[in-house]
Amino acid sequence: MAEPNAAEAQADRALEVFGETVIIRGDAAGALLDAAVIEEIVPPSVGAPLHRHGREDEISYVIEGTFRIWRGDEVLDVGPGGLALLPRHQVHTFKNIGTGSGRLLTVILPAGFERFFAVVAERGLGEEDMDEICTIAASEFGLEILGPPPA
Repeated sequence: MAEPNAAEAQADRALEVFGETVIIRGDAAGALLDAAVIEEIVPPSVGAPLHRHGREDEISYVIEGTFRIWRGDEVLDVGPGGLALLPRHQVHTFKNIGTGSGRLLTVILPAGFERFFAVVAERGLGEEDMDEICTIAASEFGLEILGPPPA
């Protein structure tokens, strides 16, 4: 996997993926760290597919709105200022359960998985392409997609 250069690292990049806006955030001065920071603007009732990372840990911080976060057997309702730690190998997902758009800030450790969103967006893949998305997720990113978020 190619390492980003400082110019790529500092530029924010907004993508439309899975019915939400994913903004891959970069350091203003172009500093590199083995972590990725993404901001997700999530419409009401939208969530990520139920999934499990084989390589990354995630930290999800709620900026705005209320999210239901499934983490293993736990179900957490998290509002502004709330945090959820999502360790690798643990099944998890989230869904905006508020009435308006919500905002999540997610830190991914180590970096690299943020490229998944770019690949899905660049190939124009949507929910009707889940078989292809699942193949890309597993073969290129060590991500197992297990299905839609719980109701």
